[in-house]
Amino acid sequence: MKNRASALAVLIAGFLVTSMGSVASGQIEPGATEPIVRYDGHKVYRVTVKDQREYLAVTSLADDVWTHSPGLGDLDVQVSPAKQAALEGLGLPTRVLIADVQGLLDAERAEILRRRQQRDLAWFQNYKTLAEINTQLSAWVTAYPAMASTFVVGSSLENRQIRGVKITGPESAEFPKASRPQILFNGCQHAREWISPMVNMYLGDQFLIQYGAGGTVKDLLDRVEIVIVPVVNPDGYEYTWTTNRLWRKNRRNNGGSYGVDLNRNWGYQWGGEGASTSPSDETYRGASAFSEPETQAMRDMVLANTRLRAAIDFHSYSQLILSPWSYTSTLPPDSSIFNQLNASMQSAIQGVHGQFYDAGPTYTTIYPASGASGDWYYGAGSTPRKILAWGFELRDTGTYGFVLPADQIIPNGEEIMAGMIDLASAIAFPAKISLPDGVPSFVEAGATSAVRVNVSASPGETLNASSLKSYARVGAGAFAPTALASLGGSLYNATLPAAGCGAGVDFYIEAMTISGKTVRLPASAPAAFYSTPAAELTLTLDDPCEVNNGWSLTTAGDNATTGKWELADPVATAAQPGDDHTASGTKCFVTDGRGGAVGDYDIDGGKTTLTSPAFNGLGSSSSASYGTIVSYWRWYSNNQGSNAGTDNMPVEISNDNGATWHTLETVTENAGAWVSKSFVVDSVVAPSAAMKIRFIAQDQGGGSIVEAAVDDVRVTVASCPLDPADVNGDGFVNGDDYDLFAEWFESANLLADFNNDGFVNGDDFDAFAEEFEN
Repeated sequence: MKNRASALAVLIAGFLVTSMGSVASGQIEPGATEPIVRYDGHKVYRVTVKDQREYLAVTSLADDVWTHSPGLGDLDVQVSPAKQAALEGLGLPTRVLIADVQGLLDAERAEILRRRQQRDLAWFQNYKTLAEINTQLSAWVTAYPAMASTFVVGSSLENRQIRGVKITGPESAEFPKASRPQILFNGCQHAREWISPMVNMYLGDQFLIQYGAGGTVKDLLDRVEIVIVPVVNPDGYEYTWTTNRLWRKNRRNNGGSYGVDLNRNWGYQWGGEGASTSPSDETYRGASAFSEPETQAMRDMVLANTRLRAAIDFHSYSQLILSPWSYTSTLPPDSSIFNQLNASMQSAIQGVHGQFYDAGPTYTTIYPASGASGDWYYGAGSTPRKILAWGFELRDTGTYGFVLPADQIIPNGEEIMAGMIDLASAIAFPAKISLPDGVPSFVEAGATSAVRVNVSASPGETLNASSLKSYARVGAGAFAPTALASLGGSLYNATLPAAGCGAGVDFYIEAMTISGKTVRLPASAPAAFYSTPAAELTLTLDDPCEVNNGWSLTTAGDNATTGKWELADPVATAAQPGDDHTASGTKCFVTDGRGGAVGDYDIDGGKTTLTSPAFNGLGSSSSASYGTIVSYWRWYSNNQGSNAGTDNMPVEISNDNGATWHTLETVTENAGAWVSKSFVVDSVVAPSAAMKIRFIAQDQGGGSIVEAAVDDVRVTVASCPLDPADVNGDGFVNGDDYDLFAEWFESANLLADFNNDGFVNGDDFDAFAEEFEN
């Protein structure tokens, strides 16, 4: 291990050599003496072009085009020092994205080396070599032998193995492995896009880990199989680690230049628009369709796996969800299905860290590209069933481009995991059922209650409206069905039956398609179901935030220079709501509610804190408390500006009048809407009569746009009246109560005066015994 680590350090440190001159990309003969390619003085510019003449003028000066678009609009180009003055002299709208390409590469390598020295570093906190990725694939099989199996897709031009892994739940009679639909994730067709294999690996890791926790991922992996090929281009990827960090293609010797763009080499509509015939170009399509062993291996693997239903080809950068077609602007036959899934994945991804991924057909969303993998997967990859296919462009949008810092691996993986769970759900289930507000913590005792349900058909399916039902019961016994009540669109109300205080209400949701397929929530219902207790719900705070009822708008340590909390009627901006949440109100707490340009009044320079007045989180002394619920509506935005998505808003709770604080949530979500949140605070702090909540909105630097708002804050205590025989007040009537009452009675303690007549005698014991037995 020590020798291996030393060798890796030498390999990485080699990139930090500063004595080499710049070497032109693609013109280097491979071999042991091959020099390391450097880009001293190079810059990356974003240039806006409006016609083909401007496009040709810019690309003629570019050493490399980072966004391979032959269309108009923004174009990211890498330019050497000798050509920078000429580019800037074109007079086109231009800004520098990366001022020092080599400096960025040097910093990346230094950081990789530094992180390798940290013994406690998690696997996904650093970029990994091809050998490390392949070792991790094997480690999964060792750790999860019933779920993971590796395979060899084929070999590369330089005879490196292209390896993959299949991940699914253990064999079951209900869902046999041999019949489970498959979803393919592949990455690194383009060697320099390092985030691509890391996100593929993150997906595999999380599917395996989260299966053991049950819930959604277990339900999915019991029904589908995930196939992952993290590095399609192993030769190119290895080359980026040893010689040229910004190498894109494979390592085909074209005679005078090297490399074929693998994502222009697939055999559906090969050779058309958006692919080059010049071997030295970065988008060179190859001598013929499937001329490269890497694409041949992937083709053969896909054709052999006839259960494939969806495929994602991961790339970087630009944050895009790209559906077919790539070769033409004509919409595909299944455009409505793609539109539905594009929007659904987009929403799931944005809900994690607020990062927006534009979505649409590749040709019109980013650029034409004939011979792309997604077109082949969808157009020719499987007969008779087409594979629903996408290309994803991962983080970021140009600040770092292909040289994305390692600290973004995990957050990028987290948001993509949400999107892939959404896609897998559409493949695994005929319909999607969710509870937008979650399972209620409590329902009102003695009354029916409503739970909001979202039901939508998966692509290619149609709901049977009469089949939408909730099944509920109080206590043990059979579940009784009740039709869901439509609220419009895909929203419905499920009505839960009335239950006595302290009783539990169990329920699940069921829907069918017109083809007779059934889906339930939870997926394994009725064996699994949701349960919520009934209780008396008492409001101890109900603040619509129309007037300031004792809220503090600042606290010691606040240092924001703009965007401070205030009570106001907000004016809409691209980051701020135009209305409060209260239907009958106008105001809310907002971080400077004035309008104007998006960055005029947002939070800058530090933090600003909104703190509630003290509130009572305790119930009546004559009741047994089941929990204290704090709920509020919030608005949060941090996904704009030059350093988008890097800030957060801690929400904290105190049970000692603000002396100490405990985290309820840390907000990063950018919903573009008011979001309802509710917490049973007992799991965080013990409720008291002197509680407070605070919202810390902050700008931690770097040019991000941060806005926040809070409205309709409520505190509810759930409780049930104490049973008279529960003399120790623990919420249960048992032998402990009998023993305590007997102790009081024998000592003639007035606490044993059960009938409250001022005497302790046999009448009290008889009255207690009657209540105890009941």
